[in-house]
Amino acid sequence: MPSLGSISTTCAPEATQEVQAFAKTLKLLIHHVRPGDTMAQKAKALHVSPPLLSHWLNGRRLPRTAVIEEMSGLAAEGVADGGDAAVLAREFAALKPLLQAARKSTCRRCAGRCTCDEAGVERDRRNSSCSTSADKGDRRNSAAPTNSNLPAHLAAMAEADRVAHLLGLGAALSEGDIGVYADILARAGMKAEMEVLIRSAESSGRDSTEIAIALGGLR
Repeated sequence: MPSLGSISTTCAPEATQEVQAFAKTLKLLIHHVRPGDTMAQKAKALHVSPPLLSHWLNGRRLPRTAVIEEMSGLAAEGVADGGDAAVLAREFAALKPLLQAARKSTCRRCAGRCTCDEAGVERDRRNSSCSTSADKGDRRNSAAPTNSNLPAHLAAMAEADRVAHLLGLGAALSEGDIGVYADILARAGMKAEMEVLIRSAESSGRDSTEIAIALGGLR
């Protein structure tokens, strides 16, 4: 599976300002959780999958409050000085109101109060926790917005951020959306970026046949 060591500085296009504020703060604090570990190792310590941790960091999903407390505890284990531990504890505590604000914000995908949190056991990532009717239908007809400006957005990024952004998209989108974005990238002459997106999607468990069908339907 692709490394999650590089964290994108951008959030998912559907993320509200409140969700972005939470995700950006989490990106800063995640480095204090088992410092030196890869993102995959951090995810394992938190008892979640690497793609789910990536969703939290990119504003596609919201964790439970208990996860914030677990992160704070893991961060405290890596700090020798009691004063530093207290500072970290306060910083992680400050995440909770940001999380609450994110949950109350109007989600552009849910068309109402955001329900994209991960309550209880992780579900199959092909079955979104979003309550919109579109998510209950064929995965190839996703409710996720299509960003036709993706090529320009990627071109403005540094290479590492570009790859990290594509890895995040590949791990989060459905097969149908992967096909749409791959077609946009191909038409923009960004074949290398298209391959990164598709490889990321396949590594995250997406069906390569469905991606090919979705992509073929746009040609």
